Amino acid sequence: MSNNLHRIQFFLVVTIWVLFQGCNQNNERKVVPLLNDYAGGFEIHKGDGFTRLTVKNPWEQARNVSVDYYLVDKNSIVPESLSGKTIIRTPVEKIICMSTTHLAYLDQLGQLEKITGISGSQYVSHPEVRDRITSGEIKDVGYGQNINYEEIIRQNPDLVMMYGVDSEITAIIQKFKDLGIPAILNAEYLEPSPLGKAEWIRFIGAFFGQTKQADSIFKGIEARYNQMAVQVAGVSPKPSVMVGLPYRDAWWVPGGESYLAHLITDAGGNYLGKENSSHESYVVSFEEALLWASRADVWINTGTAFYREDILAADPRFENFGVFKKGQIYNNNRRTSPEGGNDFWESGSVAPDAILADLIRIFHPSLLGTDTLIYYREVGYKKKSGNGME
Repeated sequence: MSNNLHRIQFFLVVTIWVLFQGCNQNNERKVVPLLNDYAGGFEIHKGDGFTRLTVKNPWEQARNVSVDYYLVDKNSIVPESLSGKTIIRTPVEKIICMSTTHLAYLDQLGQLEKITGISGSQYVSHPEVRDRITSGEIKDVGYGQNINYEEIIRQNPDLVMMYGVDSEITAIIQKFKDLGIPAILNAEYLEPSPLGKAEWIRFIGAFFGQTKQADSIFKGIEARYNQMAVQVAGVSPKPSVMVGLPYRDAWWVPGGESYLAHLITDAGGNYLGKENSSHESYVVSFEEALLWASRADVWINTGTAFYREDILAADPRFENFGVFKKGQIYNNNRRTSPEGGNDFWESGSVAPDAILADLIRIFHPSLLGTDTLIYYREVGYKKKSGNGME
């Protein structure tokens, strides 16, 4: 009798397991991918009663790391198949942004009013958000070891949008999980493609039920960008371009497959660091930079410099650079707040078309007319020789 009972129990367990696997397979078959055109850091899949967002390699040097988030409408029951998964109830009504770059995407989607907290409030460029910070409507919640968890708990957000520089971010994500606060990783800043970075608006739009609107916004950005890139593709000569300024004795420059390198190429420039195949930044010696400077026609993204005197203050040897004496110097800090926030890294995150237009006007001024630059400004001398201030 005992053996028969064991057989019956075994049969039931096997039957349940088979049925469970069948249900999972059916659920998997119902998941439909919404393919990206440029972004490689996230995936969107539509399932039965949920949307699955996958973020891949969400911090620098991450390899073979992926994180899944399951979005379920607030008015729907969470499917049993999602038991144990990271669930985000949507549409999000209250969000905390841990990077100012996230603001640009929310602005494009018309969701700025949903922000209740932010990290690095002093660096915000958007005037509406700055006003709400000043009035106390938006609170600074700190970052890293100084995150104000009590303030975040008080706000009771639907979502905290994080970004990670290294794997230590996982400990912070776990802390939020322990507190019952939904937190996700946004890795848009790691995209090497300018359009890929902008395409993250589709990822963010999913949290607000704005898939179609996000797609429409992105298609407009893509069309404007590609139209200009095609227009400049056959233009010659292409000016040689060097990038950057040393910081604490290290000269970091973008890799040849990086975000900025792609922008320079698409704008009809010859990036002098293109031989490096990395999509991340790397260090060059002053001697190598000096060699580039002898070949460069244009020097861009010169740190925080507003004037040529600022460049010389960083290192007087720059006065011997050929590009300093005879070339053009432009910096991407035209829209800088008094506190040092640079809108190039905020609204520019979702405006690669505007950045591309700036660079084309610098490299090939006859192509797009003489409209004012948006993010870039020419770096001249603070004082004209014998003529007072500029």
